[in-house]
Amino acid sequence: MNKLLKSVLILLFLVSCKETNKSKAMESVIDEVIGKNVDIDEKYNLLLKELGTKTLLTDEQLFEAYPKKLGGLNIDSEEDIIKSSKSVIGSFGDGTIRMEILDAAGANAYGAIIPLKMLHLNKITSEYNNTIRYTKKERNGILTFGTDRDKDTKADFQSELRFLYDNRFYVTIEGKEMDNDALWGILDAENSLKPFKKLNH
Repeated sequence: MNKLLKSVLILLFLVSCKETNKSKAMESVIDEVIGKNVDIDEKYNLLLKELGTKTLLTDEQLFEAYPKKLGGLNIDSEEDIIKSSKSVIGSFGDGTIRMEILDAAGANAYGAIIPLKMLHLNKITSEYNNTIRYTKKERNGILTFGTDRDKDTKADFQSELRFLYDNRFYVTIEGKEMDNDALWGILDAENSLKPFKKLNH
C-alpha cells in the first residue's frame, strides 16, 4: 500500500509539473518521496558521529600542517597566521588567496558538517544569480561548493571554494581576480593538504 501511494504521488507530480521551472522542484520532491536523499542523510549522520569521537588537534599541530606555499605563492607571514584549537587561517601572495582550515572533530563537528550537508542536498549544480555564480562540482574525488563573483563587484575576493578534506577538515579558500577552477589549480589539494591527512586518526 505504501509503495502504491508513493507511485501515485510521483505520477501526480509528473502530470502537474509541465514547465521547466517546476520540473526542478518536482525532481526534489520526487527524490524526497522515493528516498534518494536518505543516502546523503545517512552519510553525514555517520560522519557526525565519527567526528564527534575524535580529539581536536592542538594549535601547534594545525600550524605545522598548514601549507607555507600554494602553487607559486608564498605565505604572506607565518607570524600573521591565526590559529586556535579549532582552525588555522593564513593568506598567500600578498593577500591574493586566503585559506581557513577548520578541524571538524569533537565539538566542531556539527557546525562544519551540517552546512556541507545542506549544500550537498541542494539539487542545483550550477546557478547564476545576478553577479554571482554558485556551483557544486567534484574535483579530484572531493565534492566542492563554489562561488564566483563578477570582476566588477566590490567583494574582497571573487572566488570561494568550500569542501571537506579527508572527511574531517572543513576548508574555505578565497581568491582574488580568479575563478574557482584557477583557485583549485593553485591549491593543489592533494599535495598542499597532505600533512592534515597524516594527522587524521
